[in-house]
Amino acid sequence: MKTDWYKLDSAGKLYASTVTSRVSTVFRLSVNLYISINGELLQEALEETLEEVASFKVVVKRGVFWYYFEKTNSIPVVTKEYYYPCSNLFFRGRNTFPYRVLYYNKKISLELSHMLTDGTGGIEFLKLLVKNYLRKEGLVSESVSEDKKDYHLDNAFFQHYEEVVPSYQETLDKAYKIPIRLDKRGVYHVTTGNVKTQAIKNLAKQHQTSITTYLLALYAETLIEIQQKNSDKKRPISINVPVNLRNFFKSDTLQNFFVSVPITIDPRLGVYSFQEIIEAISIDLKRFVNEKQLKMLIARSVRGERNMLLRSLPLFVKDWISPMVHARFGENYYTSSISNLGLIVLEQEVEKHIERFEFYPPPSIGNKIKVGLISHKANMYITFGSLSNDSLVERMFFRKLVKEGIHVKIETNRSAY
Repeated sequence: MKTDWYKLDSAGKLYASTVTSRVSTVFRLSVNLYISINGELLQEALEETLEEVASFKVVVKRGVFWYYFEKTNSIPVVTKEYYYPCSNLFFRGRNTFPYRVLYYNKKISLELSHMLTDGTGGIEFLKLLVKNYLRKEGLVSESVSEDKKDYHLDNAFFQHYEEVVPSYQETLDKAYKIPIRLDKRGVYHVTTGNVKTQAIKNLAKQHQTSITTYLLALYAETLIEIQQKNSDKKRPISINVPVNLRNFFKSDTLQNFFVSVPITIDPRLGVYSFQEIIEAISIDLKRFVNEKQLKMLIARSVRGERNMLLRSLPLFVKDWISPMVHARFGENYYTSSISNLGLIVLEQEVEKHIERFEFYPPPSIGNKIKVGLISHKANMYITFGSLSNDSLVERMFFRKLVKEGIHVKIETNRSAY
C-alpha cells in the first residue's frame, strides 16, 4: 500500500536532529555550463526532473519521535544565488524542502541536506536536472534522457543489515583540532584548487599508491606540521573518509548509503616520513574498506537507530541532546574530513556543454575545515570548506602540491587569500 510519507534513513535521522546555526548539514553540487543560465528554463527543468524523481517531491515534517518526509505537489522555486554557500535549509517547525536549486551566471547549484541524500544521490539528481535544462535550451536531443533509472528512496542500511554481524566498536582518542577562529554565523569560506588529474595520478604512481591515498597523506602531513608549530601537546590526526556503500552492496537508492571510516596518524608515536604516512593510511583503508568490515559499520548505524531508549525519546529531547552527543562522540574524534565523489561522466552530447563540476562539503563546527574532491574531464577540483577566515590550512596544502610540480589554479570567495 502506498503512503504519503517516507522515513528518513539511518544517517538522515541523525543529521535532522544535529542541525544548528553552525551545522547546516547542507552540501553543494555545482555544474558550470558554457552559456548563461536562464532562470525560467531552469525552473521548468526542475519541474520536469521532479516528475522523473518523484521521491524528491517531499517536505520535512516533525513527528512525535522522528522527523519524516511528506509527499507534496509543491515545487521549490529556483532562485538566483546571493549568499554564502551551504547555508541552513531546515527550520524546525516549518514545512521545508530538504534541498534548493540556485543559479548565477553560468553556474547551476544544487544544495541538499544530508537528511535527504548523500553525494552520489545528489549527483544523479543534478545530472538529470542538467540534461533537462539543456533540452529546454535546445542544445541536446530528447533521446539523451531516454534511459530512465528507477529512482527511489529505499533505506539501503536496513536492506543490507545482518543481525548476526557485530557492530564496529573500536574507540578512538580525541583528535587534534585545528587552531583557527570561527567567523560570523552563516559565513562559509570555500577555496577550490583546480588541478590536472593526470598530474596527481603521476605523483601518486611515484609513491605506488592511489590518488585518494596520496591526497589523504598530503593532507595528514599538512595537519601534522600545523600541530607541531602550534601545540606542545600532541594528539592524533584523524581524518573522516566517507565510503560509498553502493560500490560494495547492490543498491540504487537515492537516500544516504555511506559510512565514515577513520584514517589516523598518531604523532605521539614519533616522526613520520611522507612514505610512512602513505603506508599507515593504506593499512587503515585496507582494514576498513572491505565488505566484511563495512557490514560492521552498517550494523552500528542500524543498531544505534533501533536502540529502544533513543527511539522512545520525544523529538524535542532528541533535538536538544543530539548536537551534544554528535559533537562528543562523533566529531571530537576527527580533525577534518575528505570526501571524494570521483569522476563525473555524462553522455558526449551533454558533456560538450559542460565546463566543470564542483563539490562543497557541509559546514560543521566540530570540524571547522572539510575537503570535497570531484573530477570532471581532465581536471580535479579540490575544495576546502571552512567556517574560519584563516586560510592557513588551504595555503599549506596547495603549496605542497605546487612544490611537487603541480600547477594549481586557486578560486575562492574570500576577499583576500
